[in-house]
Amino acid sequence: MEVVFYNGRFISSTDVSISINSRAFNYGDGFFETIKIINAKPFNFKSHFNRISCALTILKLQNCILSSLQEKIHHLIRENNIINGMVKVHISRSGSGKYLPVSDDLDVFMRVINSVSYQKNTAVSVCFYDDEFKTLGALSNIKSINSLVSVLSSIYARENNYDNAILLNINSNVVEASNANVYIVKNQDIYTPPLMDGCVDGTMRKWMFDQLDVIEKSISKDEVLNSDEVFLTNASDGFTSVINIDGEPFSSSKNADLLQQRLINLSSDS
Repeated sequence: MEVVFYNGRFISSTDVSISINSRAFNYGDGFFETIKIINAKPFNFKSHFNRISCALTILKLQNCILSSLQEKIHHLIRENNIINGMVKVHISRSGSGKYLPVSDDLDVFMRVINSVSYQKNTAVSVCFYDDEFKTLGALSNIKSINSLVSVLSSIYARENNYDNAILLNINSNVVEASNANVYIVKNQDIYTPPLMDGCVDGTMRKWMFDQLDVIEKSISKDEVLNSDEVFLTNASDGFTSVINIDGEPFSSSKNADLLQQRLINLSSDS
């Protein structure tokens, strides 16, 4: 039996019932967080906790879940006998109302699933996606459940035989990939878009900032194509090299391989 957490109770996943009046369902009024589990512990939890706290503030939701969040995650890990896996935290506004809600109370759903620890990733091919653009502002920095640009860009990549897509903002600057932050390397310097350009405030991005010097700057498509190395990061997979962009090949994976090996070593030592 899979045990999940839903609105204050640990229950069987088969007993979960979500109302058709859910604000998440009707208005996308919420956000989610995906946390890697390594050796039965949430990895890089502080960064995830801080991003959840930030999202609650931005969306004007109560922060009552924060004081016991880690305890609840550990309980789910034990109940489901998870060694390596992922925990999905889904938080939305509860109650009625239309665009104007009547409360800032929470609906909270959490579940854990089995997965693998960090391992060497296969390099991916990506394309640029410019049918839709990410907006500038705080909403673009959190893991909003309104993820239509990422959904459509992922479909576009699949239809054109690529593994992922690079998103642009309304200023035509590079923002991120469909499900990851993006980095370029030029003359041994590592660059990534700043938060004000509309990228998700990635937890693996923050972890990387503690490992190496990374320069935040607005990045154009041409700068990406003329770089020495391109790689992606997210909490689920770690660091993944890009082998080509719109058919333009990249041969280096030095930095991505180095950082991924650090994650693998941490997983072994945990």
